Amino acid sequence: MNNKAFEEIKYFNFANYLKKLGESLQKDISDVCKKRNSNLDPSLFPILYYLNLFEKSTVQNLADNLQITHPAVIQSLRKLNKLGLIETRSGTQDKRESHSFLSKKGKQFLKEEQDLFNDIEEVNKEIISESGYDVFNMIDSVKNLLTQNSYAQRMDEKVKQKLMKSVEIITYNKKYKEIFKKLNYEWLEEYFNVEDKDEKLLNEPEKYIIKKGGQIFFARINNEIVGTSAAIKIDRQTYELSKMAVTKKAQGKQAGKKLALAVIGFAYSKNAKYVTLLTNKKLYSAINLYKKLGFETNNEEEKSNYERKVFRMTLLLQ
Repeated sequence: MNNKAFEEIKYFNFANYLKKLGESLQKDISDVCKKRNSNLDPSLFPILYYLNLFEKSTVQNLADNLQITHPAVIQSLRKLNKLGLIETRSGTQDKRESHSFLSKKGKQFLKEEQDLFNDIEEVNKEIISESGYDVFNMIDSVKNLLTQNSYAQRMDEKVKQKLMKSVEIITYNKKYKEIFKKLNYEWLEEYFNVEDKDEKLLNEPEKYIIKKGGQIFFARINNEIVGTSAAIKIDRQTYELSKMAVTKKAQGKQAGKKLALAVIGFAYSKNAKYVTLLTNKKLYSAINLYKKLGFETNNEEEKSNYERKVFRMTLLLQ
């Protein structure tokens, strides 16, 4: 093996290395079996071994305990049935659930091949012991990590991280006043009506947001502003995440998340204790984002200056 090439591609090729190792071990075991005049496919050994230890089993139990796929288990059972080494019967309580067990021929086969099975097990133990690693714990650890956060989810997260980097956050400037208004009108008119309180904030953002200790943020992708959000000061300890809007074409590109984080970061820099917001159950995507960022709610509707129904979500900063 070219060590330099291996070092360059080992992480990218991780799954193939594991696959090749398994295939190599299976081939070696197959060669040993032929030398010792055992003509049975070694891939069938684990099922026979399991049935010898536990007397009978369902397809589900075999798949779970031997870490073999359902189709592979079913295929192996068919081969063993055809060879007369196992029998399969319907369950006594649930006829839909069948159990497989060793036939007389299967028990005799295992008796004749017991030395071979023992030797395979002993050699496997030696290899693992000599490696100096707890291989099974390592494999279980990798499996558990993938159960908690799948490969596909991890890949999606990488994409999101790259998208996040492409989003530039800038703060309020008078020249962006109309954009702030336009972006908010778009989403308000799609889901609700533009109310008096909305118009007051959108028409005079400097008076009601900036000069009162708040800030307005804009998300820019490829020099185009695609979203906005506002940090409105409620009191010394509390800021409100408000007036967040993202254009349809920029949705899914992490602009909303970065805008929300900008407000959270601003509040934190002012030593605030809470970031709060009002939202509506129609806004599913926004609510999911807020939850992921740590906002909590009791989902109870709250009286407000808005005609639309709203409930409060709050993030504890410190």
